[in-house]
Amino acid sequence: MAWITMLDREQLSVKLDDKDEATLLEVNDGGIAPSYVTVRLSEYEIDELIEVLQRIKQAIL
Repeated sequence: MAWITMLDREQLSVKLDDKDEATLLEVNDGGIAPSYVTVRLSEYEIDELIEVLQRIKQAIL
């Protein structure tokens, strides 16, 4: 398994697992000793997330 970093921000990172063809979404609270939440997404779940984020973006424009 090789993780390829696709996005790396202070409190958010998105990585691709090129072997398992999955995505790892990692969010931290930004504290001194950050707490992390990690979500592993399949291709279908990625599509759903993109759709929801696009709807949210349209709603706030």
